Amino acid sequence: MESLRLQPVDVLLVLAYLGSVVGLGMWLGRGIRTSRDFFLAGKSLPWWAVGMSLVVTDIGAKDMIGLAGDAYRYGLVMMNYDFIGCIFPVLLAAFMFMPFLWIAGVYTVPEYLGRRYNLAVRACFAGIWVLFITATMGTVFVSAAAMFEVLLGWPFWFSVGLSVGVVGLYTTLGGLRAVVFTDVLSCVVLVVGAGLICVLGLAQAGGIAGVKASIAGLDWTQHHLTLLPPADHAVYPWPAVLLGLGFVLGPAYWIGNQAIVQRTLGSRSANEARASYVFCAAIKLVFPVLLVVPGLVALALLAESLGRPGEGWDGNRVLPLLLAHLLPPGALGIVIGAFLAGVLSNLDSYVNSASTLLVTDLYRPFVNPRATDAQCLKLGRRLVVVLLVGGGLLSYPIKTRFGTVFEAFQTFLTFFQGPLLALLLLGMLTRRTTPWGGLAGMIAGVMAAVVLNAAEPLLGIAGGVPFLWTAWWSFVAAVGVALVVSLVTRPHDEARLRGLVCWLPAPTNQIQ
Repeated sequence: MESLRLQPVDVLLVLAYLGSVVGLGMWLGRGIRTSRDFFLAGKSLPWWAVGMSLVVTDIGAKDMIGLAGDAYRYGLVMMNYDFIGCIFPVLLAAFMFMPFLWIAGVYTVPEYLGRRYNLAVRACFAGIWVLFITATMGTVFVSAAAMFEVLLGWPFWFSVGLSVGVVGLYTTLGGLRAVVFTDVLSCVVLVVGAGLICVLGLAQAGGIAGVKASIAGLDWTQHHLTLLPPADHAVYPWPAVLLGLGFVLGPAYWIGNQAIVQRTLGSRSANEARASYVFCAAIKLVFPVLLVVPGLVALALLAESLGRPGEGWDGNRVLPLLLAHLLPPGALGIVIGAFLAGVLSNLDSYVNSASTLLVTDLYRPFVNPRATDAQCLKLGRRLVVVLLVGGGLLSYPIKTRFGTVFEAFQTFLTFFQGPLLALLLLGMLTRRTTPWGGLAGMIAGVMAAVVLNAAEPLLGIAGGVPFLWTAWWSFVAAVGVALVVSLVTRPHDEARLRGLVCWLPAPTNQIQ
């Protein structure tokens, strides 16, 4: 199909948003003097800004594109990524886990794991996180390219290159402070744009009743209006949704995701860190509707042109084609601005976190223990560029391998979220888990995830294992092995564990 033609008002809105983001980010970069300023914003961030940044760190371009595509394929079950996988885990992180990370004074989650267990655990998780973040940036680039190809006719690599350049400019200069405050602007634009898509889509589809009637008339959508599909569902059986998403992926994401945690570690106090999580949870209540409804509207309006999902079906085209069908003149600029908000907020959040991990958890401990602060700051800025280019190069293989970018993102998570949550829970809640137990549990959990993700060729399981089951069983494997090995190895002494285990509080002069 032909691309849409931008009206002058659309161009002005897009340029105004891009100019505001880049200008704000560069202006905020004026005060960056130390690596602490760059990686943690000098611990000066207000709770409301961190809360809004948390929202768009989680919800971005990959979610707008991917959830619409998967809602077209699977229906209301996709709302559970917020209802089950977000609200309760966010509050759990706020009141149970975040205080320990904040009081410990760490820059990263792997740094905490290194103090609680040993350097081997720290290095392994830092390496895994960097690989995951780079792949995640690849999914965001695919999202941008899919949208701009349909709406504007831009080639794939042009969209990727433009995204790399814009994000690299202000993130390299401004660090975490620039990331968080540009995310505040992005959060507002994202909510407005996503809301506009829902309103226009429902109006054209005949409201909620019209969408339900259209879905009921298809012969492959019998579970689309069910939040918890039956136990024999191919991808989202309800036990896997509750166990894999509710007990593993959701908590692991909000407790141990470096891109998430780094924002709260940059807060002005532990209390403000908790407040930012609560504020985020309140805003997130509207996102199940904003992100899933467009996919259902597309199913009602465009089922004939989009077709039935199957081999070779491209779910990343659902939202772009819906917008091309819906948008009246003048509205395109608002929606593109919202989508750009999702692209930029995802990319700046993840690239800043990956740079922090490489410098804090790998460069300083293993490559140059005597590195000066100026050296770390310079390296952190250079790594932003390297990581963005790496994510761009990974984008094309991701585009050709996965049905939607959301499917790709969740699959990447299952390789390590189970063992990460296991080590965080055992480390924070028990003093008896040993360094060797943690290392063995991590290896067992990751290996279990690798085997289950390759279950079809390795184990002969037709269709493979749903990724939510992979998350659950890798968590179980990590917990079991860590506990068994801890029984026969020696734990750290109590002094080492103070402030790292919840039953062993830190000295009062460390609590802020």
